[in-house]
Amino acid sequence: METKKRFAWLPKKVTSGTLVWLETYYEVIHYYDPSTGKPPIHGYCFSYTETKHERIIRLLTADYNEKI
Repeated sequence: METKKRFAWLPKKVTSGTLVWLETYYEVIHYYDPSTGKPPIHGYCFSYTETKHERIIRLLTADYNEKI
């Protein structure tokens, strides 16, 4: 799993549908499916974007067995 911190200079719609503009957001990239351990069938990764608040909630509610 790789996380990239980015800045939205132009309006950007994140995966949840929230519009982000002139603030930071995070792009999370998984190179394999954490539940099965297999790579994706189409493409080389799974990716999604999230806001700062969505990231905090995901990190606080994450399973401790899962690598963050």
